[in-house]
Amino acid sequence: MRRRMKPLALALVVLFGLALGVTVAEVAARYLVKSHSKSYMVADPVFHHRLRKNLRRQVLGTEFATNSLGLRDHEYAVPKPAGVYRILMLGDSFTEGGGLGLEETVAKRVEAGLNRAPCAVRYEVVNAGAASYSPIVEYLLLEHVGLGLQPDLVVLNFDMTDVHDDWIRTAHARLDAQGLPVAVRPDRRLAAALLLPPVPKPPALRFLEPLELYVNRLKIYHDFRESRLGRRLFGNLNLTQEELEARGLLGRLQYDRLAITRDDDYPGLREAWALTSRYLIGIRDLARAHGIPFVLVVYPHAHQVSATESPAGRIKMGIGAGLFRSERPFRILEALGRREGFPVIDLLPIFRAREAIDAPLFRRDDIHHTAQGARVFGDGILAGLRERKLLPCVGI
Repeated sequence: MRRRMKPLALALVVLFGLALGVTVAEVAARYLVKSHSKSYMVADPVFHHRLRKNLRRQVLGTEFATNSLGLRDHEYAVPKPAGVYRILMLGDSFTEGGGLGLEETVAKRVEAGLNRAPCAVRYEVVNAGAASYSPIVEYLLLEHVGLGLQPDLVVLNFDMTDVHDDWIRTAHARLDAQGLPVAVRPDRRLAAALLLPPVPKPPALRFLEPLELYVNRLKIYHDFRESRLGRRLFGNLNLTQEELEARGLLGRLQYDRLAITRDDDYPGLREAWALTSRYLIGIRDLARAHGIPFVLVVYPHAHQVSATESPAGRIKMGIGAGLFRSERPFRILEALGRREGFPVIDLLPIFRAREAIDAPLFRRDDIHHTAQGARVFGDGILAGLRERKLLPCVGI
């Protein structure tokens, strides 16, 4: 009996030692290793993350400055001066405009265009864009920051990654009884666990996939997957379209960030669209409760505009070569606007028309706009606002 106990005891000691070692390594990885977050961003208990306040530094080779509210813009007078019509522009990094001068950003291009026309009012367009924001966080930004600026109009620039970002952020959000966000806490481990691609395995071992979510939350495991050895053993974390197809992950929103731009109804997309629609309606209702009109602007990514735009950038986002012709996300949002009573400005036609004249509209190795692309973006918003007579000057 004692002889049988010795191997068991030894096995328990080894398992305990391994568990203790993993625990110590995990604690060290979480609390002793310095994080490599973006220097101009900071975690936030309500907004998940935000731009640092009163910042001035170089970002992507361009001066990047924020005001006391943490917006990439100058300071704004509150109360709003008489004779000012103020537009609050919400959005993500395309609106924020990293790599562009402030006057080259979409908000400032719209502002300059509005103020060129004769009008009794002076227009101000507030740049409230921040990288990786989506409707769930934009709702909170409007509630806690935007309304305090007393806007006359709220414009939300919808990005093709917003449905993906909303799905991820909902997993670590605190919601009210109506399913609207109260706060989106910065839980990097949970986000990493959800986004980490599953390890390639034979069909006989697929039953282990539910356990991966728990293993993925270990920082030491995530760091290993990011290492050169981890990538050699288990593959890259950012999958190309070919890798998504080979691993059966194409259209799975958590791994395929631009799944909504593919012309198929993949599992889970309808539920994810329902979340984003709820947050957009919440933004409309929040603005309406304060007597403020709401407008949704929908713009395309490079692969929806041209077969050749941003060749390296699209690969980073898991999108292959060629023109992706599906207009499904634009039609979904137009239908939502008709049903819920808010205007939707579709920028796909102007981007496709102007690409032949003003290309490149997107950076070669980055999905974001060039200065020409931001100009097309601004021109499209101006045309849409004028067409729908959403401005105080009828002839503008």
